[in-house]
Amino acid sequence: MKKIGILTFHKSINYGSVLQAFALSDLLSKRGYAVEIIDYEPASYSIQYRIFEKNTSVHNVAANIRRLSVFDILWKQKKGFEKFREEHLPLSACKFTRASSPQEFSKYYGAVICGSDQIWNVTAKDCDPIFFLPGKQSYKKIAYAASVNTATYNEDVCDDQLRKNILDFDYISIREHSGAKKISHFLNTDKQVKVQPDPSLLQTKEVFAAIASKRIVEKPYIFMYCANYQESTIRTAQKVSKLLEKPVYTVLVCRSATQIAKLKESGIRIIRDKNRPEDFLSFVMNSDLVLSDSFHGTAFSIIFEKKFFSVNDYINGEYVDDERIRNILGELGILERYIKEEDIQNLDFQKEIDYTVVTGKRLELAENAIKDITKAIED
Repeated sequence: MKKIGILTFHKSINYGSVLQAFALSDLLSKRGYAVEIIDYEPASYSIQYRIFEKNTSVHNVAANIRRLSVFDILWKQKKGFEKFREEHLPLSACKFTRASSPQEFSKYYGAVICGSDQIWNVTAKDCDPIFFLPGKQSYKKIAYAASVNTATYNEDVCDDQLRKNILDFDYISIREHSGAKKISHFLNTDKQVKVQPDPSLLQTKEVFAAIASKRIVEKPYIFMYCANYQESTIRTAQKVSKLLEKPVYTVLVCRSATQIAKLKESGIRIIRDKNRPEDFLSFVMNSDLVLSDSFHGTAFSIIFEKKFFSVNDYINGEYVDDERIRNILGELGILERYIKEEDIQNLDFQKEIDYTVVTGKRLELAENAIKDITKAIED
């Protein structure tokens, strides 16, 4: 067989995205496959992850002036991610662009795996037609744990061509049960759509510990990892910090100077030069407690067998579930770790998670998923 190409969100400045890409490529490589991560970058990234806005309006000029104060953080983070990709991801020699066709992959690969991450969330800024591998191809088309998250698959946002593209996949698995139901309903056929865990959850904690930074904070601390920095989640971290008398640290996710300033005002601590993927792993691995509204914040808490609570975001006057978090906590029998801000006073922060059971369940899910993806590649 030719090489296996992995097509995913590896170029984003997002800890979960690059680490799940590492996890899947490392897993397949250790099983004897020749693997490359297809070096494709969605066109939206030039806007999503640029440090400065174009000076086309007064608003953008003002935003750029504010961002000067955090330029060093954002620049070091950008360079840290670039170095991580160079050192830990088997990137293809050929760089593909928006003008590239999925047919070009046939020159290099016998199978292309799309996933994981939210590559099939059609409402995401970086969702791109290429992640659906349009057209008939000579290579095997495999979707592994592609996440739909909150996206709706209906005629308003999806057309018949997209349906045909998905139906043409040789194997389909989705990261959450709700997403699998949406895809199955959209396809309206008896094509099997499986639910399988994010690639990070297929690995052991030792694999990630081997690439983590050395311990960054020597004293006991709480690690907060947020996808959105909702005020309710920050308040939750502040209250828990007060109850446990421990400081809260985070790695940078937002790119807004105003948001970063608000974080500092809240007492959440950011170490300006510790924002690489390796640092994220270290912060989780060495923490006393993790608080996160992020799927991958939850996933790596589970992998490193930490005390943690996943925090339900409160947005526009209501709590909004993350279907991916609810799914994995339910699968592992620890749904009680998904909390709301008002639950804090009633929580037992000393209660341990029985990781003998939880890790056992996780590794069983991983074993089944690895068998399935291996079969999909070789059949």
